[in-house]
Amino acid sequence: MILLFVIAVFLTTVFLGVPLVWAILITAVLPIIVFDLGYPLQALYLNFIGGVEPNHFLAIPLFIVAGELMSRGGVGLRIIGFARAAFGFMPGGLGMVVVGASMIFGGISGSAIADSAAIGSVMIKNMAREGYNKAFAAGLVAAAGTIGIIIPPSIPMLIYGFVGNVSVADLFLAGMVPGLMFGLAFMAVCYYVGKSTGCDPGGRTTTRAELWSSFVGTAPALFMPILILGGIFSGWVTPTEAAALAVVYGLVVTIFIYRDFRIRDLPQLMIDAFVTSATVMVVIGATTVLGWLITLEQMPQVLVGFVQDLSSSPWVFLILVNLVLLVLGLVLDPVPAILLTAPLFLPTAQAFGIDPVHLGVIMTCNVAVGLFTPPVGATLYVASRISGVGVLSIARRMGMLYFAAICALLLVTYVPAVSMTMVHLFR
Repeated sequence: MILLFVIAVFLTTVFLGVPLVWAILITAVLPIIVFDLGYPLQALYLNFIGGVEPNHFLAIPLFIVAGELMSRGGVGLRIIGFARAAFGFMPGGLGMVVVGASMIFGGISGSAIADSAAIGSVMIKNMAREGYNKAFAAGLVAAAGTIGIIIPPSIPMLIYGFVGNVSVADLFLAGMVPGLMFGLAFMAVCYYVGKSTGCDPGGRTTTRAELWSSFVGTAPALFMPILILGGIFSGWVTPTEAAALAVVYGLVVTIFIYRDFRIRDLPQLMIDAFVTSATVMVVIGATTVLGWLITLEQMPQVLVGFVQDLSSSPWVFLILVNLVLLVLGLVLDPVPAILLTAPLFLPTAQAFGIDPVHLGVIMTCNVAVGLFTPPVGATLYVASRISGVGVLSIARRMGMLYFAAICALLLVTYVPAVSMTMVHLFR
């Protein structure tokens, strides 16, 4: 009864347009009052503060700063140049450049929004000039940008790992192949569109010298994910220490190697990163409060019982996970969606024998799809603002991209080897 009440209150407040943090806190307070649960309201404050106190959460603002550093200046242009040299000769090559550049940039920034903004500001106009429908070009940028939170480093995976006490290194390893699969699925759409419409038949030639030159120019930026992931996987550094290394390395690359970023621009960058980080941390505090109530009222156990009564098959549970997260993705960003659902889904997944790492990848892929799905898709709005095309007009041109994403999501969900092979290989 309380679980249904919590779900109803949260969905009602969100759809009424109540700011997310307040919607979460209202959802936590109302059951205590309505059902007279007897918990002191001071506990809400203590849990809110306690939720943002752990030292490992320092990794979040540090990765945000590193992503901001690498998304400014000419890093995006160099990555696009390298991707164009690698993929430009194929039918649909210009679209593949968007996807390839997004995958590379995602491995540096870990941010879908930064990825879409950096790539879209250059490529949407170029694709429209080549003959692509502008709405499709914007939709491709919005969809490809979300690969940035599947391919490590990934802030949603980082948060899932901290909340669920799951190895962040294993989550990062598990995200590699699914991120590649989403990229290949989007590239297949680009190939079909380029060839069937004739707007981008390919045929551009790239010499080995040009490919090597573009690679050398991009190499300093490409080393960042190697530094981050290599340090974490080898055990030399923790995720928080890796994030700090990424900030230092980002400063060196952008200021002294590329010289695209000036020291006097650093205060504004820090302010922007602080605002983003503060927003994330406030949401974490609020969801910790709701998670505290969910745990005390044994709502995960209620959900386990409900799902087991419905079916004893883990396949049915995974269908419910996908449906719930795809619906939540319509109205929530990845971080709050994972924070809200992880405490409910993890115990249920363990009851069905599903690996927590596999579940984390499934959840991340679901919220990635939500990022380019209206009405609240963040990358969709970024692409709309850059292209000047309305959100609904873009969404109408994204049918094949949605289909490709769902196919990739189903493979990740029901073929555990897709995400777990790299974990078993390196662990």
